Amino acid sequence: MKTIRILAVIFFFLLLMPFHSGAQELNNTKKNNAFKDNWAIQFQPGFSEFYGDASNHNYFQKLKGEIGLYGDLSIRKMLIPALGVGLHAAYAGLKSYKDRKADGTRVDYHLTGNYYDAGLFLYVNFNHLFAGYKPDRRFTVYGTVGVGWAYWNSALTDGITGLTLRSGSKSGSHTFKSSAMVVPISLGLNYRISDRWSVNIGGDLHTVLNDDVDVWHDGFKYDQIFATNVGITYHIRQGWGTRKVPKMSRKSKKTPCCNQKAENSKAFIPVYDFDQIRMMTIPAKTVKQPHVFEEHPLPVAQKTKPVSPSFEFRVQILASTKPIPNPSSLKARYHLPYAVVVSHQNGYYRYSVGSFKTYSEALAVCKKIIHDGIFDAFVVAYRNGLRVPITPGMKK
Repeated sequence: MKTIRILAVIFFFLLLMPFHSGAQELNNTKKNNAFKDNWAIQFQPGFSEFYGDASNHNYFQKLKGEIGLYGDLSIRKMLIPALGVGLHAAYAGLKSYKDRKADGTRVDYHLTGNYYDAGLFLYVNFNHLFAGYKPDRRFTVYGTVGVGWAYWNSALTDGITGLTLRSGSKSGSHTFKSSAMVVPISLGLNYRISDRWSVNIGGDLHTVLNDDVDVWHDGFKYDQIFATNVGITYHIRQGWGTRKVPKMSRKSKKTPCCNQKAENSKAFIPVYDFDQIRMMTIPAKTVKQPHVFEEHPLPVAQKTKPVSPSFEFRVQILASTKPIPNPSSLKARYHLPYAVVVSHQNGYYRYSVGSFKTYSEALAVCKKIIHDGIFDAFVVAYRNGLRVPITPGMKK
């Protein structure tokens, strides 16, 4: 009963952790987490060690011939960056040896067999929980606690008498069980090597709420399998806010930044060639170069000088038919050098940065933004708050 109480306290503690005051900021991202986002598949091979009545050696002593193969496959859904839930299935080879009892009596017991379990688990990312969510963080410490059902087929052989007892067999009036409830707990380190892949190392403790795994009733009330593993994790649609904020496409960096006709074919950001669809909606007089009138008339000789056009260049990063709830967050998320400006025209919300007098200045910033990861960025021109086509004369 003491072990059950300890496990219950650990499970309750992990359930309360996401509601810690440090996790309030994480909970705000939940509204942008679609069901298909933020899944992960994790595979962890390693070796297992058995602890129970048929064992009297410690972790390092067991490395000399008392270890079996181990494998764990799990899939989880992250509800917020610090908390997720999932399913898992595990296998462990049973292999243990006992050469003396607690009172010093010499014995010769050998345990062999196979162990399986499957169930539900709660996943906690401790770094995101206590230090806040940082998408560029590589090292994280994680833990899991769960509940499931275990199955085993094991055999205990007495080397002195040659007698072998197997799971499911009877010993007097007692029938040794071959299945029971299990509580798995794990702790590990995770290192992200890319947006999709990460590697992890950790330990798993499977506490079986039964004493029949080793086909022996003696001092241990609950048999345990401890596993040391190294694994890999594949992240599916990792990121927060992909349902609301259009995902940046990952086209080659060699794509010209200002080929506006190619923008229509891009898959992830709905960037539209406004120059091709809105020419008839703007009065023709707005296309002409406006004259700047001074308060006092200029001499006739100065009227022939070129007049500065009243337009500006910007770098457009995305466009959408629906507004983004918090466009200012794009600046920090993609390390943009300027604040994000929103313009609504002809049913589209266009998000751009910067205000440049020359095309070359805007083009230099555009190339930097593309290098930083927004491969759909391109240079646009605005006059009086409306987007206008870029002519060869404007580029000069």
